[in-house]
Order: sequence, then C-alpha cells, then structure tokens
Amino acid sequence: MPRLGRPAAELGPEYDAVVVGSGYGGGTAASRLARMGFKVAVLERGREYLPGEYPTNPLQAQRETQISFGNKRIGPTNALFDLRLGSDVHVMLGCGLGGTSLINANVCLAPDFLVFEDDAWPTPVRSDHWLNVGYHRAKQMLAPGPLPAQFNPMKLRALETAAKAFDRTVERVPLHIAFSDGATSAGVRQPACTHCGDCMGGCNVGAKTTVHSTYLADAANHGAQMFTHVLVRAVEPVGDGRWRIIYVRQDETARTVPVRMVTARHVVLAAGTLGSTEILMRSRERGLSVSDRLGKGFSTNADAIAFGYNNTMPVNAIGVGYPPRKGVPSPGPAVTGLIDFRRRKDPPDRLAIVEASVQSAMAALLPFVLPAGAMAGTSTQSGLSSAIAELQRTLQSVIQGAYSGAVHNTQVFLAVGHDGAAGELSLKNDQMAIAWPDALKNPVYDRIHATLQKAVAATGGTYVPNPVSNKLLGGNLMTVHPLGGCGMGEDRMRGVVDHKGRVFDTDSGKAADAVHDGLFVMDGSIVPRSLGVHPLLTITALAERSMLLLARDLKRNLPLDPPANAPQRDFTPGLRVLDKSPGFMSRMFGRGTS
Repeated sequence: MPRLGRPAAELGPEYDAVVVGSGYGGGTAASRLARMGFKVAVLERGREYLPGEYPTNPLQAQRETQISFGNKRIGPTNALFDLRLGSDVHVMLGCGLGGTSLINANVCLAPDFLVFEDDAWPTPVRSDHWLNVGYHRAKQMLAPGPLPAQFNPMKLRALETAAKAFDRTVERVPLHIAFSDGATSAGVRQPACTHCGDCMGGCNVGAKTTVHSTYLADAANHGAQMFTHVLVRAVEPVGDGRWRIIYVRQDETARTVPVRMVTARHVVLAAGTLGSTEILMRSRERGLSVSDRLGKGFSTNADAIAFGYNNTMPVNAIGVGYPPRKGVPSPGPAVTGLIDFRRRKDPPDRLAIVEASVQSAMAALLPFVLPAGAMAGTSTQSGLSSAIAELQRTLQSVIQGAYSGAVHNTQVFLAVGHDGAAGELSLKNDQMAIAWPDALKNPVYDRIHATLQKAVAATGGTYVPNPVSNKLLGGNLMTVHPLGGCGMGEDRMRGVVDHKGRVFDTDSGKAADAVHDGLFVMDGSIVPRSLGVHPLLTITALAERSMLLLARDLKRNLPLDPPANAPQRDFTPGLRVLDKSPGFMSRMFGRGTS
C-alpha cells in the first residue's frame, strides 16, 4: 500500500490551504479542510514512519534522536525523537508525519471543568457549545477506550497498591489504541494491541491509533497531499488575500537547495508550541503584525517523571517489543491507569498521576542507568535485610537484564498538574529559547515529589526523581507537553489568536480584535494555561471547534461520513522486514535486547 507522504520536490506552487505540521491540530485541520472541498497541502519537517520502522534497540534509538542546545545540534534533522535542551526547561518532541502522536502514551482525557472556568480562555470557548462538539468529534476519530477488564498488568496492580496509600482507587484511562482487530475511522487496517508496552517508542504492531492512521489518512481520502522533509521558516501576506509560505527542504538531496515558496489563501500553523511560535516570530521579523503576547504564557503542563526503583513487588514496566522477547511477560500498553487528584482545592495540589512503561529499545541500558539515578534517590525501606535484598535484585538485573531483578521491580510514574504558565519563548541565534528562571521552585513540584514519594513507599522502592532535573545535571525541568506561546485571548492585548485560532492583526488603526484573514494557529501553542492532564484530546477538540466555525463562516459543508470510494489502507508490518540488528550497545548489555 502506498505511503501517505510525498517527496518535498513534488510540492506545487499554490494550494487553497496549506497546513504546517501534522500532529493533532494539523491532522484535524487537514482532514476538515479537505472535507470542505479545498485543495490541501500538509507540510511536515520529519519523515513518514510505518509500523515496523520504529527503533528496537539502543543503537537504532540513537540514530533516531536529534538534540539541539543553543545553536548546536547532534543527530539528523528528521530524527523521530527531537530533544531541545534549554537553560531552564528541556522539551521532548516527536518529529514525523503524525507528530508527537507517533511516540506518546495515547491518553485521551479531558481537563477537569475547573480549567475552563479560568478567564484566560476567551469567553466563547467558555460559554458556547462548540468545544463540546469538538470533543465529541475528536473521540469519533480517535476512538479511545480503556484497557479491557480481562487484562490486569503487573504495573497497573502496583499502581493500585500505591493508590491505597491515598485512599484512592485507580481509573483505567481511555487510550487511542485498538484492542481488537479492525479499522480506524479512516479505513486503515489495525491488528489488536499485543500489550508490548512500546507506545512511547513507536508502535511496530500498528495497533496505535495515531494521527497518521486517522486524520491524515482521512485527509488523503479526501484529496489532501502530504509532503515530508519540508521545514517552514515564515509566512507573509502576498497582498491579494493569499499567503506566501517560505520553506526549505530537509531531504537528503536538497541540503543546499535555497529557500522556496508556496502560496495559499488559508494557512494553518500547527507545528507545535515551539514550531508555530518560532514561525510567527520569524514572520514578525519580516513585517507581519502580531500581538506582543507572542511567546508569552509558556507552560510545561507541570510535567514530571519519576521512578519507584527496586520495589519489593514485581512491576514489569519494560516494553518487550514486536515481535516480543521470548519468555518475557507483556507489560500492557504504555499507560493504563490514573490516580486522579484533580478536584483538590489548591491548584498546585490538582494532579493527575499515571504509571508508564519504558520502550524496549532502551531496555539494555536500564540495569546501568537506574542504579546510578538511585544513588541520588530516597530509599523508603530501612534495615540490613532490606539493603541486602535490594543489592541482590540490582545485581540480578545487571547479570540477567532488565526483565529481572531491580529493573523488573521498577515503577515509572508520569505526573501532570498546573504550573502558572509563566515561561517565555524567544528567538536567540535563530533558535527557539525558553526562559523560565527558577521554574523548579514552583510549588506544584513540591506537591508532585511528596505525592510520588508516598506512592513509591507503598510498594517499598527507592524514589528517584527525573535524573535530568538533578542539580548535578543542571536542575532543569523536562516536558513532553509544552503549551502556550500563541495563546488564545479576547483581543490582541490578551492573546495572539482569537477563539477560532485566527491570528490577531495589530496594525495601527485596526480594532483590538481584528484578525489576519486566512491565517490560523491550531496546536498546543494556543492553549493559554496548563491543562492538568495530557493535552492531546483538548488540542484536537479545539482544532475541531475551529474547523466547524470556519465551515460555518465560509458556508461550507463539513460532513463526517466517509467517502464511498475511500481506500482501505493496510500499514501493518507484515510485508516489511524489521531491522533487528542489536548493535554494539545491545551486544554489550545483556540478553533480551535483540
């Protein structure tokens, strides 16, 4: 079956609509614009990944990692895992056709209603019914559902033990994963989840219901064209109601090709919080009038990751890959359960905590990395017998691998909350920089650490905060849910875009709520505050809302029924040969890694 993506060289000079980025916001915009009858082009800086093409060992994961710090870079510009190291905050992004949906944990949760009572949101978002319609349509496309009751993985049982320490129960979270054979809303064939635990490293099974297999496939079914290895730099008005999109090609054959251009009447920036903000900042340098709020209101969504290392009970939170490692029990999907603290009175106390699994590609490294992190951790056990048992389990992991001993008894926690959204984005040396001095001193992180340490004590482990946030390594925050920078607002004094995602026009003499006709932003950058929960469903719902309102404004029909002649696509890995070569690191670090 042909891929969705096309080479950058095939990108034409003009379209009705151009969507920059292909994550939840971009995929939604592409699908809905194509359904309205527009000639649509989607521009993605990364490449296209299909099941069977994601990394399966540390060497492959290294090849699929790009790291940026200041004006320096390590790794290819189209690598899947995009790590941005900053002076105050680090950010991990997904790079590929489908955006971060390719490597996230698939958690489809809406925020608590208290989040939308904040006047940071424009009045229409808080008062009309269109956002509810957006959530409904997002769920129709992504089809989330909880892990079926007949599956009860060890790490979920360990989370239930931790929840009892707070007199709480664990909820099974809705996940956009297929737990039975079938097809996505766009007709893409899906096999059932094998519970391999590799969601956050890329699903080689094809059971993960990504943007690629839903919204983008639907957009293609309605005539949209998708181009990979296209890096957009800026946008500018042409003067006749159209927009010029300025881009460079990032494919192997075009490293020295100069800047190119494509025009469209409608442009949707959906390059993510960092990407869309960066594009608008460069556009402002070229003369585009944009709100002074651009770059303000950045939030990490109070992301935190921590480990309960070397517990007294088995956890089994390491992915087994596909095909699975022999003789190793499946851990279940990357995330399955939630301890919900979102109704607490004090905002810093409003937390959502889930368990997680580490992708199998990193298994070989864990018996060596985790003990090093545990040296700076806090043991919740005391006594000589406990110390001896912990040492025995540690040695067992070193000798036998990650699927035994201390690593097998390690729980992974992911927490999100509310951080005040006080960060600021700016361009430095033509690169996006995040300024948020003393961000780690926000009270929410004290609450998170105290809560997670109590959870770890319930299962008898050593509490290990994210090693990246250790003072010896710079003490910086790490987020996988960056939000803000192009926040919504009532007018240009309070936001960068309006409630429909339209960019405010700040030319003198224009009204405070005047907008640039045809220029939109639809991704996490428009969220004006932390959400306190995984943001994918809200980003999708906001984009659905914007598209519904655009269709109404343009008097365009926006049907949801699939076209009668839509192709039935099969992206399952059966016909491709998986690269299972272990590489030197896997050969060094024990069994069960190739």
